[in-house]
Amino acid sequence: MITILTGPAAAGKNTIGHEYATRCCSQCSVIDGDAVRWMLRQPHRAPWDGEESLFQHRLGVKHACLLAKSFVSEGYEVVILDVVWADLAQVYRRELAEFSMKIVRIMPSWEASLNRLHNRPYTITDAQARWVYDTQKELKDFDLDIDNTARSVAEVSTWLDTINHKNP
Repeated sequence: MITILTGPAAAGKNTIGHEYATRCCSQCSVIDGDAVRWMLRQPHRAPWDGEESLFQHRLGVKHACLLAKSFVSEGYEVVILDVVWADLAQVYRRELAEFSMKIVRIMPSWEASLNRLHNRPYTITDAQARWVYDTQKELKDFDLDIDNTARSVAEVSTWLDTINHKNP
């Protein structure tokens, strides 16, 4: 099983993904799409930086999929943490077509997302966060959607466990 967690900045993708992998899986790999893309150093483009950034994002997706395929072939469940936008869901679906896969959008309210963003070390500006949030709000290509504005990490992890292991 491969679960892709998408959502805006500070939606909780990393926290939920790691909690789920640790608490709900016997063997699980967590692949951070940002970490894969940060391997591109010269140049490295943020998603709002135009066509080159979309190319880099697609390249990161392809490499995240290569890692996912490798882990699944070794018997691991995989959680991919990424901001899926534009045609990236289609790239994931094409690259991972032979596997059981779900794209789960984690979508807190804008206020909750911004509050969480302000409670972490500097990452992106409010304007950049709004761009990512709006992009995620417009996303239509996902399998499951959860508003985690008022839900704890444990609740969301348990929900994912139920969906993935009791209802694959």
